Amino acid sequence: MRVAVRSIVAILLAGVAMLCAQAARKRAQEWVQGQVVEVQKHREQSPEYTMGGSNPSDAPLTTRYYAFEVSIRVGCTTYVGIYQTPFNSLPPEFSPDRRIRFRLTKHVMYFEIPDSAGIGMHIAHRRNECGVGK
Repeated sequence: MRVAVRSIVAILLAGVAMLCAQAARKRAQEWVQGQVVEVQKHREQSPEYTMGGSNPSDAPLTTRYYAFEVSIRVGCTTYVGIYQTPFNSLPPEFSPDRRIRFRLTKHVMYFEIPDSAGIGMHIAHRRNECGVGK
């Protein structure tokens, strides 16, 4: 009798876990509307040092790229995403004060941009701005 009760409890717990996982997947697939607040561009170089001693051919190979910090506000939360690219500019959809649709996950924001394969930005941090300054 106890084995049957344990089996039933295990089946119920597995069902609840499956429903929770489906709800989380559904939330991750939803699109949200946000507003681009700020975009900062940084020129990056890897490695940071480029000196090769007395012989320039001894210098390490370097990679130059651009890192963009894109701040997008959704409700009271501002998400700051990092996008690295070899190009000097971002698509015009990321201009300040523009509205943009994106899919939000725990660590990445996904954007569908026309004429591209889509853009994913790593979320560097989040800021809650409700009640700030009151």
